[in-house]
Amino acid sequence: MVYEKLCSLLADQLGINAEDITPETNIIDDLGADSLDVVELLATLEEEYNIQILIRKPRGVELTSDGKNFVYYARSVLAAANALEQNFTDMQGTPRSRLFLATQQLDFVHDLFFRTYLQNQDKRIHYNLVETDRNDVTRQVLSGNVDLGLLVRNVADAKTFLVNAEAKRLSVHSISRSGVYAAVGPYSPFYNRQIITFEEAENCPQLVLDMEAQATQNLYFDNVSNHFNTDKIIFVNSIRACEQFLVQSDLLLFVAKWAEGCFRDPRIRVIPVEYSDGENPGEEINELLWIKRAGEPLNFTEYQFLRLLYHRFGKEEDLNELLP
Repeated sequence: MVYEKLCSLLADQLGINAEDITPETNIIDDLGADSLDVVELLATLEEEYNIQILIRKPRGVELTSDGKNFVYYARSVLAAANALEQNFTDMQGTPRSRLFLATQQLDFVHDLFFRTYLQNQDKRIHYNLVETDRNDVTRQVLSGNVDLGLLVRNVADAKTFLVNAEAKRLSVHSISRSGVYAAVGPYSPFYNRQIITFEEAENCPQLVLDMEAQATQNLYFDNVSNHFNTDKIIFVNSIRACEQFLVQSDLLLFVAKWAEGCFRDPRIRVIPVEYSDGENPGEEINELLWIKRAGEPLNFTEYQFLRLLYHRFGKEEDLNELLP
């Protein structure tokens, strides 16, 4: 390891025990090194890594280009070593857990996340909540930046999503299903309606939320089953931008049932969308999923969050079946 190597070089140079060196150690204040020791240590590092760290100038010394890179990466190594020590060892030997979650903008997530926090105020836990678009939820989980993901899948792309999920080693779990809804503002001709048909929605100017990557792939324009009006369509990436457009225009936004509570403006209505001919009424068009990397067990904090999630949808028994 690079950290151990740096400690070993420093210990040999100063004639001390490497175990006495920590990421916070100051070699002058804590180890009693003088300026000559520092110069000799730099020379040792330059020889060890075959680089020149410092160069003399008329007004003193400066870091070379290699020296700046060396210092940057050395600091990163020391910071990582320090984080490992702080996170996984302490005086009581108490382990640190984590809840790292990526999610689409869903109206129940903040509450469940905060309730998980309240259940663990006396524990050592790191929390990370990332709100992003659906494609990035998957990327965040696969890259290891987060451990759990929440997203909404449409039946129009279910087969393609499953193929990609299996290929990318994701474990995919369904929580709930729902029909499609549309958010509209007071200028919409459907504002006082109880139901909107897909045929009517297709003829409206539309907003699309969190779908930039799919837009660049022309999936909306190539797949007629998505019911988008490709003549008048605006792509945005935040609920706040959607609210601004909805309350000031006749735009329509297809939304999942689980995002309805994200709209703060009381002038926005969320209305069910159905087929006019009675076929495929859309009872199960959207599916709420949670994902994780396949083969990795849940930690206790993740299980707490999922238990709250499944309880919200009345599916506690389904979660028990997932546990080993």
